[in-house]
Amino acid sequence: MTNAIGQTMEVLTSTDTFSLPDKRTRKKWTGPWWHMATLFEMGEAKQIPESTATRALELIKQGAWPKFVISGEDAPKSDADKTKMDCCHCELGVFYQILSACGCDVDSELPWMREWFLKHQLPDGGLNCTPSAYNHSQKSSIVSTLPPLEAILFCTKRTFTPDEEKFLDEGARYLIEHRLVRSKKEGSVINKEWLKPLFPRFFEYDILRGLFFIVEWSKRREKPLPTELIEEGLEQLKSYIEDSAIVIGRQVYDSNGDWGGDTFALLNEVSEVEKISPYLTKELNTVLAAN
Repeated sequence: MTNAIGQTMEVLTSTDTFSLPDKRTRKKWTGPWWHMATLFEMGEAKQIPESTATRALELIKQGAWPKFVISGEDAPKSDADKTKMDCCHCELGVFYQILSACGCDVDSELPWMREWFLKHQLPDGGLNCTPSAYNHSQKSSIVSTLPPLEAILFCTKRTFTPDEEKFLDEGARYLIEHRLVRSKKEGSVINKEWLKPLFPRFFEYDILRGLFFIVEWSKRREKPLPTELIEEGLEQLKSYIEDSAIVIGRQVYDSNGDWGGDTFALLNEVSEVEKISPYLTKELNTVLAAN
């Protein structure tokens, strides 16, 4: 682990390697953003150098198009703007949390980001990174929804505004109505891979991520905990729980999965399948304590 973190530090302190993620595929895990995200999910954002966080913040300020392109009116017009990164909801939710954990004042530096989350909530309570959903189905994606919800819930250091309260409560409703992993209409599990605990997650979803959010939402918003749903979720996780610890069930970069790609030492070190994850276990213990 020490060697792996050392290699990550070499990447993060190198001034010529930092770049925005590959905007065409999002499948490249060797970039500095993913090193930062891994440390963040480990609870080790304090190890990210301040200079790295500053460069990351500046790259978003200068290199990201601050609008979700649903129609031609949202699209960049100038040649310079057309070269900018076209972001999505889950991506920005992750970036927001990383930068906030590094001590950046994201709302002052990137005021459009929080507004982006609140603006793109659909009537069902979630969000969707597929632009056509806003013109046609009006149906959300659980994967697209969680990071923005987390960004608002976990990174707001003041009293929530009425709009933020609505955003969080409607997002929680969306997850509860979908039983964390199920189709609201048919009741079937949308993606059975979501039943396998995953670390680190980056943009991806698993049922423990949903459970932890609902527990924290209930506590921070002083809302009733849906205990039946929590018990159902824990039952679905039972085969991955060993002595109140969570065993990793899959990897985000599985070559057979949606997010295949190159990896790095720290990512490999903390993501081994069938090994207990101390980081996921902390979330599990929070869920167990609440229930």
